[in-house]
Amino acid sequence: MGNNHSREGSPKHGISRNNSGSDLQEKIPSQLLPIDKLAKLLTQKTLEEDSIENGISVSTFTRYLFPKYPVLGQRLFHHWQMGAGVVNDTGLMSPANFRAQADKLMSVMVDDQQIQMYVTMYAENSDTMQTEQFHNLLLTVYKIAMDHYPDGPQSCRQLFKTLQAVVDSAFHKKESLPTVYLAHWMEEHCKRLITVLHRYIVHILTTGFHSVTERINDKNQGLELTTPVLEKAPTPWDKTQPLLPVSQVWILAATLPPLYTKPSHHSPTSSTNGFSMQNYLAKILDLSCPSHWTLLYNSLQHGLGANRFSHHVLSYRGPTLTFLRGEQDTEFCIGATQEWQESHLYWGGEESIIIQILPLYHVVQRGPKLLYLNMKIRGYPKGIRAGLDPRKPSLDINDSFTVMTYKGIPYQLQTVEVWGCGTPQSREMQLDIKKWEVKQAERQRVVKLSANEWSDHPDRYLLELAGRPNYSQSNN
Repeated sequence: MGNNHSREGSPKHGISRNNSGSDLQEKIPSQLLPIDKLAKLLTQKTLEEDSIENGISVSTFTRYLFPKYPVLGQRLFHHWQMGAGVVNDTGLMSPANFRAQADKLMSVMVDDQQIQMYVTMYAENSDTMQTEQFHNLLLTVYKIAMDHYPDGPQSCRQLFKTLQAVVDSAFHKKESLPTVYLAHWMEEHCKRLITVLHRYIVHILTTGFHSVTERINDKNQGLELTTPVLEKAPTPWDKTQPLLPVSQVWILAATLPPLYTKPSHHSPTSSTNGFSMQNYLAKILDLSCPSHWTLLYNSLQHGLGANRFSHHVLSYRGPTLTFLRGEQDTEFCIGATQEWQESHLYWGGEESIIIQILPLYHVVQRGPKLLYLNMKIRGYPKGIRAGLDPRKPSLDINDSFTVMTYKGIPYQLQTVEVWGCGTPQSREMQLDIKKWEVKQAERQRVVKLSANEWSDHPDRYLLELAGRPNYSQSNN
């Protein structure tokens, strides 16, 4: 029994011998260690640069954690002060309050709670939000997404129009609205928009102590993103380029289900060792602007018409996005979960969706059996339709592809683009099918006839009527 007692007690003695008290203490709060280090470093920097003791200043907080996004840093700092109940003349935040507020932010995991938190933060902790504050929130998320784009920083000439469409749709021409309503609106129409912002802030807080220490030796850190790469604009004489702006892709990525936006494997092109902080951040932020969308049909290049649409889009076995642009700057997006098919019935999966992009950005409808395409079947409506009510579709394109009708209002259809959102194999399979169809058509055009078959063939009779009774006689 003495031996058994010694065996049972041995693990306890083993821990006391092999692990010191400091090691055990480090293992317990391991998730908070980066925040604790960051709080100490920021307190030290506040003392060294601002000559203020026992606290973290807003200037130090913004300068070291959010140098590229000072408005975001200031909003977050003041939001934490309000949450901690800090009211002082110096405007400092104690290290203890910093740790508590950082832990509180990182514990928010539910989407609707995250949206409400950041809407309240940009509303400066008020119950109502102004249009300018909402615009600043959208612009901050856009800058973060574009600065960490996998292919390098991006810029878009249509940014103002895209942001204004979101603001106008959310505010309904009002100057201010309750934050609760705006948070609900974002959850309905661009649910994943705040996810990028939240992941970025969590990343900064958990790795910020590295950037604070490295900033001492590298004063130019982060300057490689200050000159964005402009998107390639089509020349005035080349009107065959796709018209999809990157700002629209960004806002759509926050609205569309993951079926359309889940990116394929991205291989870095600018990094010699296959890794860069740019690609790392893009991966953890789940950014945003998918690189795997494939252009299937562009009416400016392939021609505007139902037959052109069917030729280039049908047989692509994967989800697609169809962009319809009409007069008066109207634009819509139709998300199809499966390959387009001609039928007298409505079809589509649960994640089928209709989105109005311009002039007001919002989700029109979503759900199963949302789409309809018929160009050949007699006795049924011709054209493309989209909507949950077959008797009264939300969107209707006539079979000649000249008129687009939205909720009973007709618009002249100007351009159509279709992008495939499936895997690269889906596009390759479609191209293989097209090649096979071309070969079959060529094979059917060439018909070999024997002499006996030609003597009784109708074409021979037509040639004789035209005055060519016999080839051999005409040659002689």
